Amino acid sequence: MGSSSPSPSLLLLFSLVFASNLLLSRASHETTIQGIDPENPALDVTPSHFHGRVLSHDGSEGVFFCERVKVSGHLRWKLSRYASSFRVTLAPAAQIPERLHSKIQVCFHRNASLGLCQCEKDDWKTVQKGLWTSVMSPYEERYVDVKFIGDTSGSVSIAVDEDLQQWRLICLAVGFVLLLLAPIVSSWVPFYYSTSMAIGVFLVIIILLFQGMKLLPAGRKSFFYLSIYGSVLGAGTFILHQISTLVNSILVNFGLSDEMHNPVYIFILVGIVLTGAALGFWMVRKFVISKDGSVDDGVAQFVKWAMRMIASTFILQSTLDTPLAMGALLSSYAISSITLRWWYQRDQSDSGGGSARLQPAGQATARYRRAEFLRRSGKISPQGKMWNSPKSSSAWTSSPVWCHRLLTWQQ
Repeated sequence: MGSSSPSPSLLLLFSLVFASNLLLSRASHETTIQGIDPENPALDVTPSHFHGRVLSHDGSEGVFFCERVKVSGHLRWKLSRYASSFRVTLAPAAQIPERLHSKIQVCFHRNASLGLCQCEKDDWKTVQKGLWTSVMSPYEERYVDVKFIGDTSGSVSIAVDEDLQQWRLICLAVGFVLLLLAPIVSSWVPFYYSTSMAIGVFLVIIILLFQGMKLLPAGRKSFFYLSIYGSVLGAGTFILHQISTLVNSILVNFGLSDEMHNPVYIFILVGIVLTGAALGFWMVRKFVISKDGSVDDGVAQFVKWAMRMIASTFILQSTLDTPLAMGALLSSYAISSITLRWWYQRDQSDSGGGSARLQPAGQATARYRRAEFLRRSGKISPQGKMWNSPKSSSAWTSSPVWCHRLLTWQQ
């Protein structure tokens, strides 16, 4: 008989053995990757000799000393780490001379399937002043690739520190409050009056300061020097100092005694506040308030969405983890919408379908009327009623003519 060919079962056995060897080799490679986490925050790594054609920063091929370290974070259900951040640092050992620190490069990435020392050229960062540092989310999983160029050898220390940033919790609270108050504040007339009056007072003070600087002995100082003074001494101290200097120079020119300085200061301060308040009041009456006394629809809608955008920015800055930030944003929107809907329904049920309990009569319709962009307010009839108001239909249905027609139709 001739030579027999290998049976299919034998080929299948060899294929299974080969595949198992590949899987075991890959698993052994993954298990050899050293890692750090909050429980094991520090690790000393000595890059091993890596064989392969790897492009260096100058485009040449060579053999480098490389090593990879895995940085593991918390599970996302641990919300107590929501406002925390991981700071990953790498420091060369003391036996490595400082002149060789520039030949130590670090690549910080998320790609687990990327080959060792196969990062893009722009992703490699050089160790400067004996330290490399980066910030990551406490829920992420990243990798640190360390590369020694040339004859550099030694070990590096990689550590991770968890830092609780309380200001991120403040951002979350401020963002949620702005989301909750945006529909209410945008239609609240006192909000516009108080804000415009404060802005008007500030504008009057700025105008007086810049005009009064011409009367000072120092002459016309540039805006650069004014900015430096304001940043060093503080805005309030700078403004008070400039006002007192200006008033003193004016009083001295008029020949008034020192006893008159304090009363003059008080009257000037009252005048500035009243002038700024009048300016803000005029701006609100001119551009914000409609003819029926409520906030203009376009202004209210713009302010509401502007507050929502600012609130969204605050919430997105409340954590470094993007999925959790998006979840917090959507949850805040949902909670604020449900809360406002419940509050409006409860207010209407307690007041008998209106809002007379919380505001004077005649403004209930304007308060709950949904604002739209570029929609003009309803016209006012000579009798003081809105022509577009739903009350017009109820008034027509209660007329004697309508009752007579209804009785005739029933007969």
